[in-house]
Amino acid sequence: MPPQGPAEENQLNVQGYNIVTILKRLEAATCRLEDITIFQEEANKAKPLTRDAVSDALSAPSSTNISESTSAITDPPAAKALSEASAPAKFVTVFDEFIKSNIVPFVDLSNAIDAIVGSAAQELHDAFVEQAKFLGIVAHTKKPALGDQNLNNAVAPINARIEAITTLKDQNRRSNFFNHLNTISEGAPVLGWIVSDTPLSYIPEFKDSAQFWSNRVMKEYKDKDNKHVDWVKAFLSIFDGLRAYVKEYHSTGLAWNPRGATLGESLAAALAGATDTKKAASSSGGAAPPPPPPAPPANLFDDVEKPKEATSSSSGGLKAVFNDLNKGENITAGLKKVDKSQMTHKNPSLRQQGVIKKPTPPKKPTSLSSPSGTVKKTVKPPRVELVDGAKWIVENLTAENTKEPVVIDAEMQHSVFIGNTDSVTIQINGKGNAVSLSETKNTGVVVHSLISGIDVIKSVKFGLQVTGVVPLITIDKSDEGNIYLSQESIDNDSSVVTSNTTAVNINVPTEEDYNELPVPEQLQHFFRNGKLVSEVVEHAG
Repeated sequence: MPPQGPAEENQLNVQGYNIVTILKRLEAATCRLEDITIFQEEANKAKPLTRDAVSDALSAPSSTNISESTSAITDPPAAKALSEASAPAKFVTVFDEFIKSNIVPFVDLSNAIDAIVGSAAQELHDAFVEQAKFLGIVAHTKKPALGDQNLNNAVAPINARIEAITTLKDQNRRSNFFNHLNTISEGAPVLGWIVSDTPLSYIPEFKDSAQFWSNRVMKEYKDKDNKHVDWVKAFLSIFDGLRAYVKEYHSTGLAWNPRGATLGESLAAALAGATDTKKAASSSGGAAPPPPPPAPPANLFDDVEKPKEATSSSSGGLKAVFNDLNKGENITAGLKKVDKSQMTHKNPSLRQQGVIKKPTPPKKPTSLSSPSGTVKKTVKPPRVELVDGAKWIVENLTAENTKEPVVIDAEMQHSVFIGNTDSVTIQINGKGNAVSLSETKNTGVVVHSLISGIDVIKSVKFGLQVTGVVPLITIDKSDEGNIYLSQESIDNDSSVVTSNTTAVNINVPTEEDYNELPVPEQLQHFFRNGKLVSEVVEHAG
């Protein structure tokens, strides 16, 4: 072809683009789309594929030779690649090994100790199994949007197991192994790492919570039965193994698949697979095959092959709305006339027959609630300060900024205020005036003696130990607290007043250790001689 002159070249250019180049790119794109469609049709005939397998195949170099693309599907190397693509992700198989090596031995040790402890451990095992299923969904699912209801549905089975552990603990408060049950109950919410953006810092928090109770198990059985010591070590090793796994595969959050399906599609596919598995198991009586992977993307040319009548009849949107509005008076021609006997405002009896209840919103997971949906509080600096020579202020202390117990030497004119603390221990020496705890969590306070008393307000998982004399302890709107009284306080008729509190125990000293006495939470009220009389409800058993 002879060289073209400037005038001829300008004729082939449109707004700076060469027409010949554009035609070549369109031809290449057309061949590419044909290869994709042929590949999908042949693959669907051969075996179901995962979305990852389809994406890998589509990312391979294209060929305009149709016979070569179809033969590649049936070749052994191509089939092997597709089977490997449909295999579980590595982080799923590693998590299964983690369950076998860490959770299963812990269940065996728990069954050897007590049947109830074994049941709680089995619930924990089942929760990890449900989490393994969830990770299998994550492997071929892209990250859902914030507030996606499907995420709550996906973690609901895990949350149900955690709630079962808590219920089992609450139903066996008189058990000799209540500390064991508390240990499992406090550590079980660690499964919520899957909804945390910082799972590496999330896991140690629940290890510390569980260790508060496991230390009591160690103290009780250290010199009596090594079986319980091994049980504690096995339980704590779960957190270490889980943290190592998360650090390797999910250090910044779950490893979602950016090329995967939506979470709703994956859950629907998993549900359909579970249904097919049950049917196959019931018909054959043997082991059922694993659920099938999600279906590949639809044929790109499906819409082209559909007749126009089918698409036009199902069309909707704004066009259909305006078409109906243009009917004028005929728009109400298809409406059915309601008879007077069917009108509820004229027949009140009809209202009683079928009351339409407002659908209740789905229960939000309490243990696996996503931290990304909550507002992060401003981190305030820690403060331990004596103000005006009369009041100690202890605020904003956490396990991260306070490694050692805080020691305060109190005097008779000193009062101590402790607020917004988490996972710290505070020791108050000497004889002070009063101590107040407000909105604390996992906070332990050791007090020698006070003139007035101790107030605990809106605190969770607190611990109080009195080594001298404290005349009054008041607890309001607080949960899961333990109070350890000294014999000297008991001899001086110290009192404890509670209101709006749950799971509070008072421990009194014995010759060997402490005797745990639960504080009543349920009252029964009577009317006698015109007055209201309240009595504690006693539970036998």
